[in-house]
Amino acid sequence: MSIRSTNVLQLIEPYSEKYMKRVFGRTDLQDALKRLDKLTVEEAQMATAEVLKMTHTVDKNVREVANNVVRIDDRVVGVDARVAGVDDRVADIGERVVNVDNKVAGIDDRVVGIDLTVRGVDARVASVDDRVTAVDEKVAVVVGGACSANHRDKSDLDPPRWKGNKASHPTDGQ
Repeated sequence: MSIRSTNVLQLIEPYSEKYMKRVFGRTDLQDALKRLDKLTVEEAQMATAEVLKMTHTVDKNVREVANNVVRIDDRVVGVDARVAGVDDRVADIGERVVNVDNKVAGIDDRVVGIDLTVRGVDARVASVDDRVTAVDEKVAVVVGGACSANHRDKSDLDPPRWKGNKASHPTDGQ
């Protein structure tokens, strides 16, 4: 470039902006920029409104979840109270089982006492049986001696009721 063209450019440069403004029209460009700024602000406001709307929706959902958690917690407390009631009932049943166990142990002691009493009675019955056998033998001796004294045959004697024929004892025919 030459010196002359450089000087011309330096002279034209401050006026080129004016020239450009006139060619394109400053007002149209400014109006377009203003509209662009306005649209940008409106878009930002709409985006903010959408975010706010979503935030309110999320907040509403979180509150519903929190309310559900509180309801569930209340139900759990109710279940805990019922479990405590069941626990008390089980403890009461446990005490009753202990009482029944104690009563059974008492019955066992009584059965042992009855068993000992029956053994004592059994021993007494055996003693009485031995005495009856001894008396029976003495009666047989007496009856046998009386028979030989009278020269009677044993078959002629009436047999005793406890040893004789079945019809002679009151309980034999039953």
